[in-house]
Amino acid sequence: MYQLLRGINPFKYLLTFLLTCFMLPWFNGLIPAAYAIYDPRTLPNNKLGVHILHPEEVEPAAKLVNSNGGDWGYVTVPIQPTDRNQDKWQNFFDQCRSLHLIPVVRITTIPFGGTWAKGDNTDLVDFANFLNELHWPIVNRYIILFNEVNRDAEWGGKVEPKTYTEIVKNAATLFKERSQNFYLLGPALDLALPNSNSSMSASNYLRAMQNADPLIFTYFDGWASHSYPNPGFTSAPTKTGLTSIVGYKSEFSLLKLEAKPIFITETGWDQFILPADKLRSYWTTAVKRWQDDPNVVAVTPFVLRGGEMFPQFSLLNNDGTYSSSGQAIYDLSKTVGAPQLAPAPTPAPSYNPSISNPTGRLFRPSSLLRELENIFRVILGLPIKAGGSLANIPLQLELAQTPPQWEKGLSNRANLLDGFGMLFIFPQPHVPLFWMKDVNFPLDMIWLTNNRVVDLSLNVPVNKSSTPPTLSPKVPVDMVLEVPAGWVEKNGIKLNDELILDQ
Repeated sequence: MYQLLRGINPFKYLLTFLLTCFMLPWFNGLIPAAYAIYDPRTLPNNKLGVHILHPEEVEPAAKLVNSNGGDWGYVTVPIQPTDRNQDKWQNFFDQCRSLHLIPVVRITTIPFGGTWAKGDNTDLVDFANFLNELHWPIVNRYIILFNEVNRDAEWGGKVEPKTYTEIVKNAATLFKERSQNFYLLGPALDLALPNSNSSMSASNYLRAMQNADPLIFTYFDGWASHSYPNPGFTSAPTKTGLTSIVGYKSEFSLLKLEAKPIFITETGWDQFILPADKLRSYWTTAVKRWQDDPNVVAVTPFVLRGGEMFPQFSLLNNDGTYSSSGQAIYDLSKTVGAPQLAPAPTPAPSYNPSISNPTGRLFRPSSLLRELENIFRVILGLPIKAGGSLANIPLQLELAQTPPQWEKGLSNRANLLDGFGMLFIFPQPHVPLFWMKDVNFPLDMIWLTNNRVVDLSLNVPVNKSSTPPTLSPKVPVDMVLEVPAGWVEKNGIKLNDELILDQ
């Protein structure tokens, strides 16, 4: 509030004080607290979890992972681009909160026959927007970036470590722009794959990622590993190496990485081959090894209900009883976790601003009127307004400075009048991804760094596709100015022109 209210006279102070007194309860309910991810290794933690295929399986998942002294276990669940139903997934998160489960969401692509499409930036934008709108049960929002991408069937029919590397970098930007609470996990490779026409060994894939960008693994907050007891999902839990239940250790050794929080999001034995007594012994030994490793945060065996596709791994039988592995996991002693909980959601009033200017003139409100309007805009979570100029051309601006404001942008508005614009302000320079989804008029996009124009995207057309193309600047920027299409050419805006905001 300091910058918003600085410089006002005593009358304004009094007016502000009165408004604050009346609206203080609104502020407490509508302005969210600032949070940031925490290291899950530093808190009491129930490492046991389970991988489910559908969010509707949350209740039996909780009974399994929170059994025998456990609380706040983990549940890994995939989400497809065609399954972004807000009510469905909010209900899942609400159940996770009430049942004391920590969700780990694995974003996927769309399957076509036996092949999954490769990930793209449009999907990332949609996932980031959708998952940021949901109220998560704990502060850390665990996200797995796709699945076993060293297999061609999991990545559009072609193994592309360089492309996946770029996707990871973009995901780090997109998700963190929306919330610093997103906790990115990967790469979750198939550690048993050979080099072939349809696959790449995990060792070669990881090296290829590192060659594409030596810093790529810094974009992951934690490590997702499929540490299966191979070959054949039958090896003893005492085995070591890449194809063991501690395969993650070999991944780290190969890359010479410092330890990260480790999430074993898939593991398990073939119950059609191993007898029940051996499975019980194997699970007991394996969990002891994982419990003794301070870097292992979560182990979510695959899978709670395998159905017809994965019956050999299913922890629940068709009649609802536990399988041999399921019973062994249920009987294991567990611990009580104590994650940092996210605040319970508080409903906020909706407000859809519109800009109208029937005279066509550039209206410059008095500083008092603007400050009064901005007080209510802050209360309602809307971008505050400011005057400014670019290359001495006056502008009336809305300042988008928070993830919800970045996400909404100028979408679903009827128009944007000449002399008006929206300025997106980011905390640090990066290469953002913009698109025209739900924008009803063409735009000029002016990319700025340190208040100077560094790139221009002119006459960006309306695109009614559900997956419009994305636009990015050629260099990192910390601000983006959107104005009506043609404004740049009309006013002779060029590179290095300076943007000045009114004080």
